[in-house]
Amino acid sequence: MSPGITAPVESRPGDPAEPFRHLKLSGRSLAADGKTFQAGAGVYTLQSGRLSEIVTGDGRPAGWFFAGSGQLVWTADEPAGVQVYGRNAKRVGGFDARSGGLGKAFSEAVFLFSKAATPAFGEAVAEASPVAAEAFAKQLGRFRADLVEPYEGALAAAGSTGSFFVGLLGSDARHRVDDVTDDEETLVHVDRPSGLPMGYPDARFGSTIAHQSLGRPRRSVPRVPFTLLHVDADVRDTGEIYGHLAVEERIRLERPAATLAFELDSVDRWRNGKMLVTRLAKVTDDTGAALPFTHDRSLLVVFLPGILPAGTTKKLRFEYEAPFFERVGGDNYWELQIASGWYPQPRSLNAANHTFHAVVRTPKGFTAFGAGDTVRRATEGDVNVYEVNLDRPVPFANLLAGKYTIEESTVDGFTCRVASYGMAKAQASKKLLDIFHNLRKFYSWLLGPFPWKEYTIVEINTFGFGQAPPAMMRITKEAFESTSMTDDVAAIFSQGINHRFAHEIAHSYFGYVVNGASRADQWIEESFSESVSSYAIERLKDKGDAKALAIQWKSRAKEATKTAPIFYANDIARKISLYGDQDASLDRTFLVYHKGAHVLQTMRLELGDDLYFTVIRSFLRNFEKKRNVTTEEFIALANFVTKKDWKPFFEKYYYGIEMP
Repeated sequence: MSPGITAPVESRPGDPAEPFRHLKLSGRSLAADGKTFQAGAGVYTLQSGRLSEIVTGDGRPAGWFFAGSGQLVWTADEPAGVQVYGRNAKRVGGFDARSGGLGKAFSEAVFLFSKAATPAFGEAVAEASPVAAEAFAKQLGRFRADLVEPYEGALAAAGSTGSFFVGLLGSDARHRVDDVTDDEETLVHVDRPSGLPMGYPDARFGSTIAHQSLGRPRRSVPRVPFTLLHVDADVRDTGEIYGHLAVEERIRLERPAATLAFELDSVDRWRNGKMLVTRLAKVTDDTGAALPFTHDRSLLVVFLPGILPAGTTKKLRFEYEAPFFERVGGDNYWELQIASGWYPQPRSLNAANHTFHAVVRTPKGFTAFGAGDTVRRATEGDVNVYEVNLDRPVPFANLLAGKYTIEESTVDGFTCRVASYGMAKAQASKKLLDIFHNLRKFYSWLLGPFPWKEYTIVEINTFGFGQAPPAMMRITKEAFESTSMTDDVAAIFSQGINHRFAHEIAHSYFGYVVNGASRADQWIEESFSESVSSYAIERLKDKGDAKALAIQWKSRAKEATKTAPIFYANDIARKISLYGDQDASLDRTFLVYHKGAHVLQTMRLELGDDLYFTVIRSFLRNFEKKRNVTTEEFIALANFVTKKDWKPFFEKYYYGIEMP
């Protein structure tokens, strides 16, 4: 075992990545003096030193171990990236801010290449060196236990044609160029935060300092290798932390492929001196034949029987046990949240456009809910059974179950149910039902037909947030408690609950009728929901409250606008800490939610309500079938509808850091 590895991936027969977990030096080396090579946007210069050949456990060339004096110069693809990534490096570490991008000097490095990405360094000669072997083992061990994206699966998936590179630089930096599993290039700083529990594995956490896409302009739609079309889940809550899941998925290849890469949460949760991880038992295809796979730290790669052509539709079945069912803090509920990887999901969310069906079995006393329409509720002995179905394609879906009491009502053919946690809260539930139906009617008038026939509002036993899975709102308990003392329906409009409630229901349109094509376009979900929910408050409650929201947007936008453009908000790096990085989190929120909403408010004031909301309705109507939308496409539509060129406006205020 290499130094530093305390929680290795369990060996599994037939795992194609296994040889890459047993890297060693071949005993051949060459002089590194003056050699250079390029990986992605990075240029490596090796001023002096030696390169020792690395091979896999079964003897295949895998890369080089370098000892000497070396340097990476990495160039950002846009001027805005230079500013954002330079600031990240200064705040978080790992790399140096330099003109045009980032840099890193190092005296030791491990360079791992797929066959297609390997540079021509020249002929290595036999020269066994115990010192080099020891230094290599130490360098590899330093990085191998990091709780970041592993490289072994991508190297195995690359085969002879895929392009993949990872550099483990110095003591704390990783450079990954991955054209195999996600078409991304990243620079990551790794560190071990203080305050970890005693006995926690010798592992470090990562923070992404810089991120660029491969093979496409940053402002375009991400390339996807396949589209996820349907998910059918069988979920069994055993009453313990581990539950049983069997998930069938239908996918369509968008380009020829021999492998498929997914996110399947491995949890890596430390409990009672043990690391709890997802245990994937098998993956099978349409015929029932077992497919080779590798699963490590949430990266799941499935190996197909040869290269299949674009357009091929394939059904896969995954069977696994996972520690997803912990009752955290003694609460009587569990959640399988959206975008959490509880079922195998494409690595790019714009590759998921799937319908959803699930059957959930829980111990008696637990009531389950999910994304979609209720098909049935039944009892089988001491087990409650819940079945849900969703025919509208979505990017992700969720399930949850717990000690809930349900109130529901149907108005105009739309059913809303409120699930209150613990004891029944009939009065609060009735008010929430009334508010939902009022907002649903308003949004149907303003934006078009409401996307869901059933909608569930679920109380989460904590404070301070809301979230909108498909056909559902997860909202914290102040939304229920704020109505418990009065019969006045308007009592819900207090402590910000009014806008939060309206915002989450607006996500039924901005998130599921249309949504951002990449994480850089996330403002399409959040800022647009801010804008229309503010209008709902203005029309249904009080213009003064809506005006106060607009003032808050502008104030918070001013606080964050110099940090990054909205377009780069999700590239703001967080310091590595068990307690989070509040400054980075607030900057991101103030940009994605508040500056974006302020930009839209500026458009609204210039255009007037009639034309502005004509643009918004046209946006929803024209892109509903495409769904994954870039900001560039919204700008083009706004230009067409208003007969004005909005490009300069967005260059300054969305792609730039100026304030309108």
